[in-house]
Amino acid sequence: MTSPTSRTPAPGSPGSGAAETFDSAPSKPREVEELVDEYIHRPLARPLVALLARTPVTPNQVTLLSGTLGVAAGVALALGAQRPGLRLLAAGLLFLSVVFDCCDGQLARVKGISSTTGAILDGLADYVVGVSTALSGSWFLVQTLGSPWYWLLGLAGTVSTVAQSAMFDHAKTRYIARVGGGYSEREEDIDRIAKERRRAWREGRYRDALLFRLYEGYSRAQHAALTIPPVADPVAYRIANAPRMRRWTFMGIGTHFALGYVLAAAAYWSPYAIVAYFAICATVLNLVLATLIAFESRQARA
Repeated sequence: MTSPTSRTPAPGSPGSGAAETFDSAPSKPREVEELVDEYIHRPLARPLVALLARTPVTPNQVTLLSGTLGVAAGVALALGAQRPGLRLLAAGLLFLSVVFDCCDGQLARVKGISSTTGAILDGLADYVVGVSTALSGSWFLVQTLGSPWYWLLGLAGTVSTVAQSAMFDHAKTRYIARVGGGYSEREEDIDRIAKERRRAWREGRYRDALLFRLYEGYSRAQHAALTIPPVADPVAYRIANAPRMRRWTFMGIGTHFALGYVLAAAAYWSPYAIVAYFAICATVLNLVLATLIAFESRQARA
């Protein structure tokens, strides 16, 4: 599950497989990969990519399919307040959404049609799915447990999830830039995005201009919340900070979705599983995020 980052990792990076063998970009550090993506979602996505590579299906179409499946999962969860079987359907649809979300970037590299707008659309779809399933989960709790106060719990969990995944995305992008290796993050340069937005507007590509505007605002908010300075020795920096970067991965959207589909399935037996999801996001994961940000802030001052 990706936030708006470039679709350009290389062979040997997590998620690269036989279907991506002719990708020639340098490798992405393994420690930036979410564990659930590395060991569950991407391995399942690879055979789908190999199949889709032989069809005219585009990466953006896969992104839209992933988003549609995720929104459908939210609808199923909302309707599952009265029909427990739909809770299992919601879990399955969200799982499929995550797997297909891991396909689009790989497919873009295989077909050689990676694009900045496609990467931004990919990230936007993730957040649409996240917000829609969270709203559906809140509705589910209100209807099942009979208290409107669960809207507040759902709001707290939703805001926390968005903040956590956004901060992880920023930390990941900056970490990759710090450790070097030639990995290209085209969306990292806000000024470049602003120039592309203005050019898209002049050329009448208004959809692209809107996507660039959304990503520009998103990136500026990230920069305001977390500053990571450049480093003099990328190799030493990676040795010292790889474990920290791995801890950051637990803030990623893929990890949140994995927790979501597991607990949505558990809600078949008890609706309090959804309460547990929002509570974990709003408490435990926020404490982890605060600790990580505090460490980054001390490192920036040093």
